[in-house]
Amino acid sequence: MSVSSLLLALIVALALGAGGTFYFWNLRRRQDEATAGTRALAAMRWREFSHFVLDAMRHRGYDLLTTDDEAERGQQTEFMLSKNGQRFLLSCKHGAAYRLAAPAVAELAANIRFQGVSGGLLVTPGQIEPEARAPAAEAKITLIDGETLWPEIAPLLPHSLRDASRHAADARAKRQIGLTWAGAIVVGFALALLTGGSSDSQPEPGPKPAAATPAPTALPVAAAPVAEAPVAVPMTGIPANSPEEEEQQRVAVVRKLSSLPGIDRAMWSTKSTLLVNLDDGTSDMLTEVCAVLERYDNLRTSRVQLQPPPGSTQAVRFRQCRTN
Repeated sequence: MSVSSLLLALIVALALGAGGTFYFWNLRRRQDEATAGTRALAAMRWREFSHFVLDAMRHRGYDLLTTDDEAERGQQTEFMLSKNGQRFLLSCKHGAAYRLAAPAVAELAANIRFQGVSGGLLVTPGQIEPEARAPAAEAKITLIDGETLWPEIAPLLPHSLRDASRHAADARAKRQIGLTWAGAIVVGFALALLTGGSSDSQPEPGPKPAAATPAPTALPVAAAPVAEAPVAVPMTGIPANSPEEEEQQRVAVVRKLSSLPGIDRAMWSTKSTLLVNLDDGTSDMLTEVCAVLERYDNLRTSRVQLQPPPGSTQAVRFRQCRTN
């Protein structure tokens, strides 16, 4: 194997590894973070999600004209905004499963004409189909979907939720970069073997060898006994083998608890503290919370902060379902 073939293989391996590192860390990682973030937004309750969207619109320079009572009433999907003396209609479609097409744009455009406003904004943590872009531009409707919405809402979220999405994307990018470098080394080594073998000179033919003496027949060797496979031991809980899987479990806990009666909403204030806002100050809800947490080995020792509803005379309580 010549020096030139080794140098060529090294250059190819470095180029493949560096290119993969740039792609997965600078491009794909941001997409993965946005994907994890939009899943977290979809797991929120409607009222919490709409408040974050309205805060993002305020950072864009819009003022909310819809009264607080109207904004708090039910799952309202449209809000009246103003900017530079003009009025705009904001439509929120909550849920990561949304794939908004031309009919959703046509519905908002009809409401814009009925309200007599200057334009509108269509916001969703899901996706907007390409076919909706042209009619939205004609109707003066700004489209904001998951990948565009996440960078605007992320700075407004609690640190625990924002950092969890970022850490999950970082861990995935590091795994992909490691696989990229392993593949680059394999490709470089294979290239070195190919180029080195093709450049070697062929040996000159020597004298005709004498007839070889037949080799003695080898005796059969007994095959080694095959070891029995170990029996898998059933697990008592659901472990998290990676930061991404643990974050998915945290999202599942929040979604389950937020749907229980007696709980207004749940969220992770830190990685080890679960904040539970109660609807009714007379009920403790610790048993129900522990029943959900104890399903996950990595989360069952988390500290639970039971927050009474506004106006309640009860104090904030801190509990722990399991100590080990």
